Amino acid sequence: MVPPILSLMLQSPFEIPTYGPWMDLAGLMLNVLLALVIRGYLLLVLVGFMIYVTGLSDGLGKTLVIMGVAIYILGPYVLDIFAGIIGTGPINLESATSAWLSLIGMTDADLVYLLVTIGDIIAAVCILSGAIMYFTPLSGDLKSRGQSLIVRALLFAPILAFFHVAPWI
Repeated sequence: MVPPILSLMLQSPFEIPTYGPWMDLAGLMLNVLLALVIRGYLLLVLVGFMIYVTGLSDGLGKTLVIMGVAIYILGPYVLDIFAGIIGTGPINLESATSAWLSLIGMTDADLVYLLVTIGDIIAAVCILSGAIMYFTPLSGDLKSRGQSLIVRALLFAPILAFFHVAPWI
């Protein structure tokens, strides 16, 4: 016995969409996540180090760096499991690259270069402001805060140097 509402819905003249668009959306989401796993982990690591250097939020900076490393290590395996569960098939690098370009609007190299430039500015400002605070004889608190900023910026300098040299390696 078919309920009357079901028979009425089956007789509807409207086109009821099938699961095709949902599968396309799931495939697009997996491609974006693959692009984030392949390229986005660097963004998380760089932003995490920039936040840590400024001293705004040490916990957030460390969390972003740990998330970036974890995404790099575990991301491909988790995405492969999700692709198998959803049934979209294997996702490839070309579709992930096109999804990245459509979402972000610039290549990953340009975005990393932009973040490295912002990181250079942040490191220079932290060293300068740290030196001003360190050599200000008003308070011991300013001296320790200035020393902390200088040390953090000097720890960030080799990471920035690596990203400056990486295109030629």
